[in-house]
Amino acid sequence: MPRLRLALCGLMIALLSACSVNNTSNASCDFVRGTNNNQSMREASGHDTGSADERQKDVSIGFLSVIFGGISRALSSDKSSDGKCV
Repeated sequence: MPRLRLALCGLMIALLSACSVNNTSNASCDFVRGTNNNQSMREASGHDTGSADERQKDVSIGFLSVIFGGISRALSSDKSSDGKCV
C-alpha cells in the first residue's frame, strides 16, 4: 500500500509539473538530469553503495528537478534548449 501511494504521488507530481513546462521533453530531461546529477555527486563523495534506498532518493530528486525546472523556465521565460538531456 505505501508503494501505491508513492507511485500515485509521483504520477501526480509528474503530470502537474509537465503542465507547467512548455515542452514535455523538458520535463523528462529535467528528471534525467536530476537523477544523474544526484547519482554522480554521491559517487564522487564515495557514499555510493548501490542500495535501493539510494536509487529511490535519486528518483525523488528527479521529480524535484522536474518541478523546479518548470518553475525556473516559467520565471525566466527561457525558450532555448541545447537539446541534450545529460
